[in-house]
Amino acid sequence: MQSLELVTDGRRVQVPIGRPFVIGRGPTADLDLPGEHVSRTHLVVEHTGGRWTLTDHSRFGTYADGRRVTTMALTGPTVVHLGSPPTVTALEFRPAGAPARPMPPRPPLPQAPPGGVLARQGGGATMSYSVASAAPAARITVGRLPDNDVVLDDLLVSRHHAELYRTGPGWQITDLGTGNGTFVNGIRVHRAAVGPRDVIGIGHALLQLQGDQLVAAVDTGDVAFEVRDISVVTDSGKTLLSNVGFGLAGKSLLAVVGPSGAGKSTLLRALTGSRPADTGEVRYAGRDLYAEFDELRHRIGLVPQDDVLHPQLTVLRALRYAARLRFPADVPRADRERRITEVLHELDLTKQAKQRIDTLSGGQRKRTSVALELLTKPTLLFLDEPTSGLDPGLDKSVMQTLRGLADDGRTVVVVTHSVANLDQCDRLLVLAPGGHVAYFGPPREALEYFGQPDFAEMFLLLGRVPGEQLGMRFRQSVQHRRYVAGATGHTPRVETRAAPAVAPPQQRFGTQLAVLCRRYLSVIASDKQYAISLAVLPLFLALIARLVPGESGLSASAAIAARDVQPLQLMLVLVVGGALVGLAAAIRELVKERPVYIRERAIGLSLGAYLTSKVLVLGVITGLQAVAFTLLALLGRNLPDEPVLFGSPLTEVLLAVVGVTVATMVLGLAISAWIDNADRGMPLLVLVLMLELVVSGGIFPVHGRPVLEQLSWLVPSRWSFSMGASTVDMNTLIGDPDPLWEHTAGQWLLSAGALLLISAVLVTLTAVLLRRLDPVRARR
Repeated sequence: MQSLELVTDGRRVQVPIGRPFVIGRGPTADLDLPGEHVSRTHLVVEHTGGRWTLTDHSRFGTYADGRRVTTMALTGPTVVHLGSPPTVTALEFRPAGAPARPMPPRPPLPQAPPGGVLARQGGGATMSYSVASAAPAARITVGRLPDNDVVLDDLLVSRHHAELYRTGPGWQITDLGTGNGTFVNGIRVHRAAVGPRDVIGIGHALLQLQGDQLVAAVDTGDVAFEVRDISVVTDSGKTLLSNVGFGLAGKSLLAVVGPSGAGKSTLLRALTGSRPADTGEVRYAGRDLYAEFDELRHRIGLVPQDDVLHPQLTVLRALRYAARLRFPADVPRADRERRITEVLHELDLTKQAKQRIDTLSGGQRKRTSVALELLTKPTLLFLDEPTSGLDPGLDKSVMQTLRGLADDGRTVVVVTHSVANLDQCDRLLVLAPGGHVAYFGPPREALEYFGQPDFAEMFLLLGRVPGEQLGMRFRQSVQHRRYVAGATGHTPRVETRAAPAVAPPQQRFGTQLAVLCRRYLSVIASDKQYAISLAVLPLFLALIARLVPGESGLSASAAIAARDVQPLQLMLVLVVGGALVGLAAAIRELVKERPVYIRERAIGLSLGAYLTSKVLVLGVITGLQAVAFTLLALLGRNLPDEPVLFGSPLTEVLLAVVGVTVATMVLGLAISAWIDNADRGMPLLVLVLMLELVVSGGIFPVHGRPVLEQLSWLVPSRWSFSMGASTVDMNTLIGDPDPLWEHTAGQWLLSAGALLLISAVLVTLTAVLLRRLDPVRARR
């Protein structure tokens, strides 16, 4: 039986007879050939029926004598080419010992489409439209619906997205009020002139005028990703990343490992644009990620270490809300449902679709987080510690899922501490302390490069040897010349670039507000234990209020006759009870879903819509709780003798209690935005509640006491108690009248106005505290 020899790029490989021999890119191939023109399983060679055959499984093609082949028999020395010009790989097959066949010149294969950046888009130029015969006033519409002149089947594209029209000898493009925007050369525009050198970005597509053609290329994900000498330095001068550079072919899986303090998370933030590098470049398909971030952010998916999920929701419901927030408002429900179904199938979550997220296994929860990102079909997917806390089986399952995602047409970068399944990856990046690149290349070569028997010993080495020394050694190594210098070439570091702007909201304020309110109500309704506690709390507080002794209720005249101070005590219980209701509902609300907020904010969530949804929903819920608590506490008891403003004294008391409840709820939101750990909320709740009690004026007089009186003006309970005291005419019951308790409409309105002002200031403060969580973009 005749054996077969394979020769490529000076390498000689003996092809085994007993099994199929796979030629492709990555560790799963028997012959690993670098290059984005080589598919993962490109060519299979096998001996069947007494002869050798080649079978093409690639996207980019295998060519022999200028013709593309799918299956061919090897009857003698044969030369084939993988891929199309300008980048091809030549392979020569010949029986062992047979004379070599001269390597022919590259065949005249179909050329890659012109257009610079269009040619680098995954998928290339896929559509062209003639504009040669367009009249001077001609208009070309671009959008998702079939009635457009240029139809883009992309859910990030609006139904009628943009309009291209002639203006004399040139063309202009106008955005038709879309949420995701229209871009010219990476810059978002409403109206702009475009010429042959300009590239229009809409959704995942790029369009360019080329002669008498409008050419469109759709990004299918198989594009190169390059990092060129990026560095990150803190304000204090500490270097977190030092000249990190590497290149990734399309459809690759990269693992980033290193000891604590090596800069893995810093690198992830730099690659996703949330904290751009101070020097250097990150390029996607040849485009500057930072300069064109507003457009390219739609191509980026990020799965942080903390799950960006509401555990009370089912998988399906969580994806539905995410789709409403990420797609334009004009995308029909049927199209959103279709995309959700595709993602569930891709990640093998169909059976778990109606299961609550908090009942999923760790691996299923992580896949659900990935599913949120895949809704918009990102072509760059970054994951931070996706296998953290998982057992070895789930660890392998998650890595296999990421391998499949890369094979399906994405570049996947995963930061991990786990080294058990690195063989699933195409490339391994090892960072040393100080952010130096200690190694970049195939995972199977890493241990040999470091001269260590296992990865545990490699990590010990990284801790012993200075990071700068390890970085210098790698820059002088064969692996650097083969896998880094050859991939990125020499690129000078870029200094003091303008930082990209914060991503604008993807949808109108009202649309986001409606979706966020519905989602928040769904989260509350799905958590039955929490919903029951909301209903029961007013009952318990009312029972406590019923313990206040006396028969006068809130009537000042009855209290004078009975010589008791029940109105003062009862009003104090009502105010402090309302403050407790507001604080308990809000003090953990923002901090517990901070990962969700940060991720959604990065992709265009409106801060105003998010905060307004919290204030509205919590305001209604706590307001209803306050009303129920007050009515039950006063049931069968005397009401104030005379109102001061409205026709009903009960209405004025209700407004006072609802006012302190809502104002203190907003204070709770501000505290929740300030703290970084939900466990810190409970001690602060007790502290704030004690302050509300002490400075309200219901225990001892605070007027006329320097410092304490001024402090009380900042506390909601002081003004709420003053509103109730004005209605009750509390000054008739005490010997030292309080000026804020005067039984007049003016004094009641003053207290109500102060309460509204405090609430408005607290809402503004909460917004400022939330804004500090925005991606940092001012360093460059």
